[in-house]
Amino acid sequence: MISKISQNPYRILGVLSNSPLKERVGNQNRLAAFAKVGKEIVFPNDFTAILTEKPIRTPDSIAAATTSINLDKDQLKYAFFWFISGSAIDDIALKHLQAGNREKAEEIFQKKETYSSLINSAVIAFIDGESTVGFSNISKVIHTSSYRANFLQRLGITNLQLSEDELAEIVIAELLKEIPATQLLSACTNPTDRTIVTKHALDAPISSINSAIAVAKNADTKNPEASLAAGTKLMNSTKAPLKAVKDIAGASSHQYQIVADNVAKQVLQCGINYYNNASDSDIESPCKAMVLQSYALEIAVGQLTKDRCKENYDILKEAVENMPPAEVAIEAGKVNEELKKFCQLPDKISYSITLLNNTKSILQTIKSKLGATNAFYLSISTQVVGNALHNVIEEVNQAQNYLDAVIKTIKKTGIDPGLLNYLDNEHSPAKIIDSKVKPVMRDAWKATIIMDSFDMESDFKSNRYNPNRQSLKEMCKTLGISTSVPTQHPSTPKVTTPSTPSPKTETKSYTKPEFNSSDNRPTIDWSSIWLPFIILSVIGGFISEYKGINFWVGVLVTLMLCFTLYFCHRLFQD
Repeated sequence: MISKISQNPYRILGVLSNSPLKERVGNQNRLAAFAKVGKEIVFPNDFTAILTEKPIRTPDSIAAATTSINLDKDQLKYAFFWFISGSAIDDIALKHLQAGNREKAEEIFQKKETYSSLINSAVIAFIDGESTVGFSNISKVIHTSSYRANFLQRLGITNLQLSEDELAEIVIAELLKEIPATQLLSACTNPTDRTIVTKHALDAPISSINSAIAVAKNADTKNPEASLAAGTKLMNSTKAPLKAVKDIAGASSHQYQIVADNVAKQVLQCGINYYNNASDSDIESPCKAMVLQSYALEIAVGQLTKDRCKENYDILKEAVENMPPAEVAIEAGKVNEELKKFCQLPDKISYSITLLNNTKSILQTIKSKLGATNAFYLSISTQVVGNALHNVIEEVNQAQNYLDAVIKTIKKTGIDPGLLNYLDNEHSPAKIIDSKVKPVMRDAWKATIIMDSFDMESDFKSNRYNPNRQSLKEMCKTLGISTSVPTQHPSTPKVTTPSTPSPKTETKSYTKPEFNSSDNRPTIDWSSIWLPFIILSVIGGFISEYKGINFWVGVLVTLMLCFTLYFCHRLFQD
């Protein structure tokens, strides 16, 4: 039962809604007198036989009741929720109610439909908790012009200027203070009533949602804990009002889509702000952020909002799946810190060796806790090797580039590459090999020996690591560099799992060098003539090409001329 019935001002004063003013004033005076001496008084129109809840009659409540029905508009408002006598038949029915004979009273009210029978039946329905029936009866009075006119006339307020819709607004606003909007909507047969109920019912939850979003937006976006707290509070505080909007307006309504998407976008942003600014020591950050991202995706309605939530959800899902087991979270954090530092350094083998040495013992700890075949262990160990291998490949390939231009040019001239090893100039290929290539190859093989001791995922080892290792080994043998391997405990790459790509790891391979470093040749001082001869030959080629002759013909002719002049010069000197 609603308080509009049990504590109706007309009931507190012990009168019907259309009782004469004289009766109302008389009861008010009697109530005031009894209240002063602390005694109770019961009136027939209290209807205590069917209303168990007593009216509250204190000096203050009596004064408030009197004041609340001074205005015509207020009299009308409360009259919809209290008994009225519109005819002699109503008087008979009301007598039965006062005596507790409800069945007889209801039977009389139902014999003929009038504005008063509808109002009285509505009050009984509200007493029984049947709010939808009560509202349906009142709505019929409001939207039937003859019933409405007779009702106003019976109350003596025919001068009150209120439209049908304005009257509906007043009654519905009062009912929504005590009855859920969904209950009233189920009783709304009139489209005007439905519009009014929906509008009034949505105002409060939508306002509550918008206020909560505004609070969340004011959180410090750079403070991860503040962002997490703001997102969590927004998620929890808007669940009830969101459900209310959905129940009232419908899941496909424009009103629900707007507020649901606004909440989803702000919860999502709070999760992003938290995750992006969380410290590395906060190892649970992916899981904490996932709570917000999952909820945002769940409530999103519009396609654009859904797509954005799904995109961020998938990114975070991958981070959650790659989270280290709790027992090795600290060790995994240390390895990731080393990888982060490594990725900020130049692509040098020395840094690869440092990375391998710094992480080896940590990885062994992870291995001892999880086991040699654990997927996470193999994944993080492979990440380390993959990053280290990247630098090895980069520097080895860079070293080989020192020779490429010179070797290709000399081969095009037709000079035996073997002669180049006997040039004493510091820029000769032999010197370049000794100073630029061999040291890199030795360091590369040193790093490889260390990487051999690391466990790796089988796909990575067979398809990437082993082929590059073999290419490097062949290059070292060609250069006369030892590739002996100290005794190692075999690694156990048994489990194949997708490895998480790291910033430096790329798919590259070694390029094989084209050079020969053997000795035992004549002792001609080639160092003083080979570079001038090549330069002159190339110049001769360009001149020939300019004159319409083949470039290489010009190179060979010029080269032969240079050698002829040189040997003639030597011959005359001897």
